[in-house]
Amino acid sequence: MTRLLIRSGKDPFTPVVAESTLTQDVFNSNSGNYLFQHSMWKTLSVDGAELVTNSTLSERVPPEPGDAARINDEFDHFVIPMANAFRREFEPRLARLAELLEGVTIPVTVTGIGAQAPHGHGIEALEPVNDTVKKFVGLVLDRSASIGVRGEFTRSYLLSLGFPDDAIDVIGCPSLFLHGRDFRVDKRVDALTSDSPLALNLTPEVPGIGAFATTQAERHPNLTYIGQDAHDLRMLLWGVPFPHVHDPLVPVHLEHPLYQQDRIRLFLDTWPWYDFMATQHFAYGTRFHGNVAALLGGTPAHLLAHDSRTLELAEYHRMPFTTMPSFEADLSAAELYEATDMAEFNAELPRGFDRFTAFLDRNGLEHIHTDGNGTGTFDADLAAATFPPPVQPLIAGDGHEIASRLQWLRDGMVLDITRHPQAYQQPWEHPTWSGAGSRHARLHAKVQAQAGEIETLYARLELVERGSPYIAMRRIGRWFKRMLRRS
Repeated sequence: MTRLLIRSGKDPFTPVVAESTLTQDVFNSNSGNYLFQHSMWKTLSVDGAELVTNSTLSERVPPEPGDAARINDEFDHFVIPMANAFRREFEPRLARLAELLEGVTIPVTVTGIGAQAPHGHGIEALEPVNDTVKKFVGLVLDRSASIGVRGEFTRSYLLSLGFPDDAIDVIGCPSLFLHGRDFRVDKRVDALTSDSPLALNLTPEVPGIGAFATTQAERHPNLTYIGQDAHDLRMLLWGVPFPHVHDPLVPVHLEHPLYQQDRIRLFLDTWPWYDFMATQHFAYGTRFHGNVAALLGGTPAHLLAHDSRTLELAEYHRMPFTTMPSFEADLSAAELYEATDMAEFNAELPRGFDRFTAFLDRNGLEHIHTDGNGTGTFDADLAAATFPPPVQPLIAGDGHEIASRLQWLRDGMVLDITRHPQAYQQPWEHPTWSGAGSRHARLHAKVQAQAGEIETLYARLELVERGSPYIAMRRIGRWFKRMLRRS
């Protein structure tokens, strides 16, 4: 049996509740990451292959001694689906991943990696991350035939760093190949009306996006804003507005009409997301994967490209797009829809699919699109999975959102997330090292000590329950203060 280690927050079949998704950052700060991770998972799920998620652990924290050796011993191939990793904000994670790869000797394949520069800037804007990118890409190419990049902008960047052209394959984003070579998207309606069901996605930091979003919401009462990142989820779960976006017209505050009217959703898994998008007539906005989710649901989408990352992908896949470095409130959804022609996208998808599968073949990865290969248990595992519903604002009319939060708090999230009944259990963790000075040893000792104190507290509670409730609360308060000081 072939064993593949896959860079992904989780596998496609394991449901993780919203609170765990946020607290443990299972989706790596953005639910859009699941689209390309799980598309790769399906693509590689051939008969006789076992896929294991690495939970993106070795890039969240520095790799532990023995991590690389464990990968070499337990796996045949390390597959690393990526997104816009060549940027300053991601550099610490990329550096940690490069540190891990230094000890990895099995084949390593990177898919869909891209560079990101602000609108109007070229590859010169990426100079601060050059050294880290050189190290990472060099390590990857020492362990693979080529690296799969998103588009021509990223290819030009790597060429400028001295990497050979024949080691760089432009493959786009694997998410769009989820349904295979013959997939296509066509319009369901001739034109939009004010009552059409619409899905809006947006990047809150883009200049002018607030006035644009608010105007769209006013014109289209059946418009739903689909949030994607951790700040969106935190706002929906706990009512915490975005800390760095102060424009009240952006739907990241509790007072915004889209929040007050219960017209915001965030999906915790891709499959319910696709199902919802299949019910919409049109999707539009600045999020590449927000629009891909619509396309994979069979719904036309129009990308409002505001940086090199989104523009590069739209151009490669021939996705309908409009370049929008800033936004005007009077942009018309009906006009965007009229300008959305899916013909080029549909014609390009088979060609892009062939380049993608040729890249997999070149790097020795068996996939379900090879004649004679089976599809493993992917479809059966997916059919057997039960996913949580999309997250809604706390203001949702039937009260189930508030009830869900209260149950989570009652079950113990505040005291210890790692022991919460619905915490996400990572299937591939760092090895536990027993050295007295190691981080794991110190954490283990701390947890053991706290567990002992909890048992002592339960015993004391049993004694005081028959006594004064006031005395019991005083004792609980003293214990809780001690626990906080030690944390």
